[in-house]
Amino acid sequence: MWWWVVIWVLLVVIAAAYLASRAWGVWGQFKELTAEVRRSSDTVAALQAQTNRLGDRRPAPQPDVFGDPRQLRREREVTRASLKQQRRARQAARRPSWARHLD
Repeated sequence: MWWWVVIWVLLVVIAAAYLASRAWGVWGQFKELTAEVRRSSDTVAALQAQTNRLGDRRPAPQPDVFGDPRQLRREREVTRASLKQQRRARQAARRPSWARHLD
């Protein structure tokens, strides 16, 4: 009957060794995590210091919802006309030489 005791002792020792190896691995991962958190904290602190050195941000522009509708329409038409002109210039530059206007 003593061999049952030996089997149970071996099972407990093997289980303890397995749990110890898993705990050792978790401890290593925890150390790596804390090192990464420390590096990330240093990086964030450096970025915050640089942001503070650069100064405060400009105030956000006022939304155009509160602007004069006639002025906004004129700006829109001017912008659309310039974009249309740029688009036509790009299209003309891409045309083959035989398809271009002669004037």
